Amino acid sequence: MTRKLLISVIVLGWIIASIQLIRSVFSNTLDHGILTVVSIALGLLVTAGLNLVFSKVKIRFNWPMAAFFLVFLSTACIGLLNYQLASPHHQKKEFVVKGSGGRVIRFDLMEYVRLTDGTSSFKYMGLDKGAMPRAGEVLEGTVRKGFFGFDIVEISDQP
Repeated sequence: MTRKLLISVIVLGWIIASIQLIRSVFSNTLDHGILTVVSIALGLLVTAGLNLVFSKVKIRFNWPMAAFFLVFLSTACIGLLNYQLASPHHQKKEFVVKGSGGRVIRFDLMEYVRLTDGTSSFKYMGLDKGAMPRAGEVLEGTVRKGFFGFDIVEISDQP
């Protein structure tokens, strides 16, 4: 009983840490988490398909390990497609800092600032830890369309 409980806690911790890591990959994309959900779903669908193929051929299939690698592979593919094939046209935009905070991932603190452009608010993680802006400061950045149509924000002016 305790072994099953321990395995369940480890798997749950792995899932939560994976989701946080995947969300940080798309942290500067204004997609409201859509690319995160799509990358996880795509990895799990490919895993289920491979499990079906391997079960028909009667070969053992380690689906938790395959799901782990395929979810990260799908995240890497979607992230690279979105960023590398993004539109070269960009526009300058001003963002106001609403606040700042931090997220702990595997004993490492990832600091972020909450930015708004007047219509939407989002967390941005690409700033230097030593020069974190305060609430109310205005940052200038560039916005360009990613491959999947979502805006990619890059802050160029730090206080």
